Amino acid sequence: MIKKLNKNRAWTERPLGKWYFDKNTTDYLKISMQLLDIEMGLRDLKNRIWVHVLRLRFAIANTKSFKLKTQLKFQEKIILEHIANIKKLRKENSEARTRNYEQEYGEDSIFW
Repeated sequence: MIKKLNKNRAWTERPLGKWYFDKNTTDYLKISMQLLDIEMGLRDLKNRIWVHVLRLRFAIANTKSFKLKTQLKFQEKIILEHIANIKKLRKENSEARTRNYEQEYGEDSIFW
């Protein structure tokens, strides 16, 4: 059931508003929107991969073949490493968003 639902799931793309292309829009605001879009893409990717991990864990639990279990565990390990890389990228993206806000509004500003 989850595989069927995940198969029809579309990538969410947010169109940029008209204000984005206005010449009065600051570069900081444009960068902020792009960083937010990257965050949403990374979050969606992590969720998709996590569904695959759950499928692998179910297959490992319900497989009797030792050879097949070993292969599935190896796949799970690789996918968990990818998830760790995505978490690292999300952290870097969050730091970049913070630096962008600090450069635009000053270091004393607190937004979250």
